Amino acid sequence: MELKGKVALITGGGTGLGRSIALQLAREGTHIIINYSKSQEEAEHTAQEVQALGVRGIPLKADVSIPSEGEKMIKLVEKEFGRLDILVNNAGTTKYVAFSDLEGLEEEDFIRLFKTNSMSNFFLSRAAASLMNRGGGGCIINTVSIAGIRPAGSSIAYCMSKAAQIHLTKCLAVALAPTIRVNGVAPGLLLTRWASGFSEERIKAMENNALLKKTPSVEETASTYIYLARNDSITGQIIVVDAGTTI
Repeated sequence: MELKGKVALITGGGTGLGRSIALQLAREGTHIIINYSKSQEEAEHTAQEVQALGVRGIPLKADVSIPSEGEKMIKLVEKEFGRLDILVNNAGTTKYVAFSDLEGLEEEDFIRLFKTNSMSNFFLSRAAASLMNRGGGGCIINTVSIAGIRPAGSSIAYCMSKAAQIHLTKCLAVALAPTIRVNGVAPGLLLTRWASGFSEERIKAMENNALLKKTPSVEETASTYIYLARNDSITGQIIVVDAGTTI
């Protein structure tokens, strides 16, 4: 896919990894819609940074865990741009509970995490697919996690929601072929505000356990999304960017 002049919607696009993806796509000439739920100030700042790169950047509030809000957002994208070429399902949430603390998770925790981390990807992708196909197709990239590959991370509920998201990515690749490609990126620990739930000792241990003795940078991880958006022969794949943690 030629990225110049295309339109991308990035959920959770105002901060951390989402912001880096937005800026890297903008440098390629892609117009960006920056979705946010709570981080309005950061999303507006990222939109300004995108605009400074010579493309359109629009912040758009919606809680993607509510299907109707996601559908409304897609309609607003269509009204504003008339097309959608790239959807990055990057919004996510978690709850930090030690694996050994089985009593620390309640039913509502599982529901909240699955709605945001997994189910939202299905409903937003479904809403986006028809708009993408009217423009000739497109690509969807889901931010999954190595927590969905092995039992490690912020909580059991988070790992389960990410494992479901990984399989959903493959299912959507089958469902939306041949006009829409669907892939996932599984980052290791990124030193964004998400890492605030981990102690310095645990972060250091993660670095030592990685083959490359580091955590992946946000910029390195974001560059994987650019590659997946560009390459028209990749679909149904999960690309792990974890500095060798899961080997």
